[in-house]
Amino acid sequence: MSKGRLSFIHPPFKLSKKLDKKTKKNFEIVIARYDEKMPWCYNYRDYITIYNKGEDNMIYPNIRVENKGHLADTILNHIINNYDKLADVTFFTHGSFNYRPDQIIRENGKCHRFFEDFISCEPNTLVYIPRNDLPKKNDTFYDYPDTIGNIYKQIFNEDYIANFQWACGKWISVSKENIRNSSIEIYKKMLEFVLADFNGKPPSQHIYRTRGIFIERIILRAFKQI
Repeated sequence: MSKGRLSFIHPPFKLSKKLDKKTKKNFEIVIARYDEKMPWCYNYRDYITIYNKGEDNMIYPNIRVENKGHLADTILNHIINNYDKLADVTFFTHGSFNYRPDQIIRENGKCHRFFEDFISCEPNTLVYIPRNDLPKKNDTFYDYPDTIGNIYKQIFNEDYIANFQWACGKWISVSKENIRNSSIEIYKKMLEFVLADFNGKPPSQHIYRTRGIFIERIILRAFKQI
């Protein structure tokens, strides 16, 4: 287990009563999985879509995808490929819960967000772990050779102003209406940034991870009319 990680395995979350008489068309959990064991989603197995970037050793049906782009690639591909047929609310999540001390999600007790908060079928849904410390426009991450201001401008065609929150860890439940506050072209631009060659070669996992940090900081802008 790497430094800073707390746990990879979480027991099943209790099925929310909010989903009584609801189907996957109303609420979908989209999971980006690599090698995680996922007992946490057992009670939600009728609502899950798993994009599996690891071994084919799961008990749940899953969609095999290349191991690239990290969570950002999974979110953006799902939005693009399902833009006109999204569930009423989609909950984007990792394969593991509570492996980082700044992103604790539990059913009760002290945490950054309750799991139940993410369960919703309402048209105004936008639930996440909020952070307000957006970088300045000339900032970058891990010496990446471009700034968040430039990347934001490329994607949204407007100047970057740090006047919105960002979603810590990209744990996000979002309604189809909020997703469609931005055109599909915005999400395609984000995905092009994540997957583009780096110095003429396919990106390393480090570059994918770094680009994912940029997307983590700005994806809420696509979900909101600011």
